Amino acid sequence: PMLPGWKLEDILPTLASKAASWIVESSKGDQPFFLYLPLTSPHTPIAPSTGFKGKSEISDYADFVLETDWVVGEVMAALQKAGVADDTLLIFTTDNGTSGKANFKELESHGVDLRYHFKGHKAQIHEGGHRVPFIVRWPGKVSPGTRCSQLICLTDFFRTAVEVLGAEVPEGSCEDSVS
Repeated sequence: PMLPGWKLEDILPTLASKAASWIVESSKGDQPFFLYLPLTSPHTPIAPSTGFKGKSEISDYADFVLETDWVVGEVMAALQKAGVADDTLLIFTTDNGTSGKANFKELESHGVDLRYHFKGHKAQIHEGGHRVPFIVRWPGKVSPGTRCSQLICLTDFFRTAVEVLGAEVPEGSCEDSVS
């Protein structure tokens, strides 16, 4: 069910705007804040907004990826505007490999290789269906351009966040999470 007048293409610009406003407002207080921002992109249905439609000159999917990058840029700009960018841990990741609807052959014909050298895509057992980006920006803690080959799982985010906060994991919880 959707609200009257709702358009999928409007979601990313709206999320970017609301997240940026929330960051600026939340940073005015003395307390740290946490923002979890799950995006509709680059999931299917592939729906870049009007401002990004055709921008990549490759495909709607490539346009959608460009728009995803723009949303992250808007979040980073809001952190800068609020004066908290240097004190903020920012993590970008996705929840699964790329959907086959991205049309890998079309993307690869334009030099875009979303799977690197891994076989498969979302909903398949191959590594290309599970390997995802995990990008961290944490000034003073993680040097820019640093690469880590350590295998991680998104379940590890829980214990890592607990460690960053200096808290303790409740006994008997998160047995599959490693900081």
